Amino acid sequence: MVAVVLERLRFPAVVLILEVAVLVLFGFFVRYDREKGMPAVHSPNETIATVHESVSEHISHFYAMFQDVHTMMFIGFGFLMTFLKRYGFGSVGLNFLVAAFILQWSTLVAGWIREFDKDTMKIYVNLETMINAEFAAAAVLISFGAVLGKVSPVQLMIMALFEIVVYEVNELIVFHYLHATDTGDSMVVHAFGAYFGLMVSRIVYKRDVEEAEESEGSVYHSDIFAMIGTIFLWLFWPSFNAGTAVDEGRLRAIVNTYYSLTASAVVTFAFSALVHKGKFNMVHIQNSTLAGGVAIGTLADFIIQPWGAILVGIVAGTVSVLGYRYLTPLLNKYLKIHDTCGVNNLHGMPGLISGFGAILAAGLATKELYGDGLPKIFSEADRSPSENAGYQAAALGVSVGMALAGGAITGLVLLIPIWNQPGRDEIMNDDETWLIPAVGFPSDDDTGHHSHRANSSSDNMTSAENNFSKNIQHGYKNEAFTMQL
Repeated sequence: MVAVVLERLRFPAVVLILEVAVLVLFGFFVRYDREKGMPAVHSPNETIATVHESVSEHISHFYAMFQDVHTMMFIGFGFLMTFLKRYGFGSVGLNFLVAAFILQWSTLVAGWIREFDKDTMKIYVNLETMINAEFAAAAVLISFGAVLGKVSPVQLMIMALFEIVVYEVNELIVFHYLHATDTGDSMVVHAFGAYFGLMVSRIVYKRDVEEAEESEGSVYHSDIFAMIGTIFLWLFWPSFNAGTAVDEGRLRAIVNTYYSLTASAVVTFAFSALVHKGKFNMVHIQNSTLAGGVAIGTLADFIIQPWGAILVGIVAGTVSVLGYRYLTPLLNKYLKIHDTCGVNNLHGMPGLISGFGAILAAGLATKELYGDGLPKIFSEADRSPSENAGYQAAALGVSVGMALAGGAITGLVLLIPIWNQPGRDEIMNDDETWLIPAVGFPSDDDTGHHSHRANSSSDNMTSAENNFSKNIQHGYKNEAFTMQL
């Protein structure tokens, strides 16, 4: 009886302890931006009118794009992961939980590491702080995609807690020591999040994942729900890549992302049909169509012309589809890297493409081409193009290296038995941790797209049976529910 009670209390206790700790730390350290969040005139030459104008400019510059990125985190990422036929609640629900926690935790960690005011011992927040917290949440949600359904909610919270620290240290190195550029965060968010998550997935790997294959698939309606996430991400991605860009660089980031996404979407349909005997694979349509947004990220505010953005999108879409078709099954079979959502194909490899593209673009970024706009991209204006290219290469290497090292350490922490890693019957199965409606939840006899992401080489992915049990009464199956978290 005591053991059962302790199991029930594990998740609420961990979450409430973390949230109370965040509350206390916010009380000690976090304050509104002194210039934009407090009603004060800060110098004799500044009037109330000019202060108001400064605040209005800040809001108009960031708020619309902040809201777009905010929507991407909760609707885009949340619904994109609902393809698993028995893990829809876990996908969108735990995405909601983790993202909400990270928005708070990353504010603190980023403040301590990169933005701490040593004079006042405070962290000052504004809309730029908030949009940067959204980017941090994106990195963790990408990692979540790699371990989706294979870790408990408690393990997921612990992973988020550790990952944000590594993420913020990596950003400090990339932006403040290497002075590299990554406007759309393809290196520090997408590549980092993907390879952090893949390393965690490898460390916590158990054969139970392979034996739970019947849960790792979709049904017709779960793939439709996942497409909601795809469409939201596809529509709002220009705001993600342009959110922190400035002046003419912001316009280029929007335009480049717009055309790169269109190209990756078109090419994805073509290659999906090519590798699956004339039929479209919904795995590719949900994910590879977005690869252009990732691959253009680091390049977003460079002068590459719209045709260059289209070329990047074509390459990204092609690599992503081929990755799902051929590479993911090999990683799973030979390296035991089980990638539930295929984050390597959507975020990892396109993030590398973006990093390598930025190395080339930085080597061609001359003062004659950019004029006075060059310091808006590179904070170290005295470097030559070849030096900038070298620092971009270093930033890419550091981001991937930090992700792999941080993921390995975090994975080892998650193996501590107290965090209660799911067993075979709990993997990718909402029935163990959620109150489930009696009608509509796939039974053991329902078949779907087996190995939906991890073994997408199967050609039997174009239809799914939707035969739910007819012998279950209305209500909830789990009224005598025991929360095994």
